[in-house]
Amino acid sequence: MRSPQFRRRLRSAIGATVLGAAVLGVCAGPASAAAAPGTRYYLALGDSLAAGYQTLPGGGSEVGHGYAQDIARTLQGRATTAGHPFSFTDLGCPGETTGSMINGGCPYPHPYGGAQLDAAVAYLKSHHKDDLVVTLDIGANNVDGCASGGSLDAACAAKGIATAGRDLDTILDRLKAAAGPHTRFVGMNLYDPFLAAWMTGDQGKVLAGLSVPLADTLNGTLEFVDAVHHVPTADVAGAFSTNAFFPLVPLNGQRVPLNVARILSWTNMARGDIHANDTGYQVMANAFLAKI
Repeated sequence: MRSPQFRRRLRSAIGATVLGAAVLGVCAGPASAAAAPGTRYYLALGDSLAAGYQTLPGGGSEVGHGYAQDIARTLQGRATTAGHPFSFTDLGCPGETTGSMINGGCPYPHPYGGAQLDAAVAYLKSHHKDDLVVTLDIGANNVDGCASGGSLDAACAAKGIATAGRDLDTILDRLKAAAGPHTRFVGMNLYDPFLAAWMTGDQGKVLAGLSVPLADTLNGTLEFVDAVHHVPTADVAGAFSTNAFFPLVPLNGQRVPLNVARILSWTNMARGDIHANDTGYQVMANAFLAKI
């Protein structure tokens, strides 16, 4: 349980920007703790981004082709070069919020019973002595319903951000308590898919502009809680140039802000899907790998 001082600091970190302006591979089962000596482990935790979800151009969707799989390929290559076996487990669940991660109820089929956090804690305890990397992205689904009909609901966003910060503190408390001495954690901030609204006219440009300071608030909250727990944060927002309305760059015969171009080029927002495409997932993987 965090102290009243921590909660005051967290509320301050959230409120400072909210007042100024919403953010907006097949999954393996738990690996055996009896694997070969010297095995390097990678555990991916989080929501649909961790699970590698995206829609497909012809309809339908897929899971298991995202940043975690990209990270796993790199870590496996490093392990192989060093002469070590490698094991990858992905517990990410599409639709997961911070609350459902703690309490259970993720709406997408997943390879464990109960809550993802419980499954993660059990995994960490079973690999307490092992060399283990853990990545975590969570919080986007706390606020992604706060933008609709061309407008942002600031009260909804503020509540979602506050909940994300409080719950992330609980999540990291439990994960760190279960982790062994050779476990490394990396968290993640988020890109802003609602920048794509820029392309829909004057009202859309307003929505895109308003979404960025709220995205910054969510990201600042995630980064603050990560830092309290001594967890580095992969700067996905920076890689996507979330705050860069300049320079203007070419996109489909137009000149648009860099941040808008990257959202439309690195996610599936052109067809209304907030998830990254293959290029965007690799950008996210690179942001994580820079911290591992």
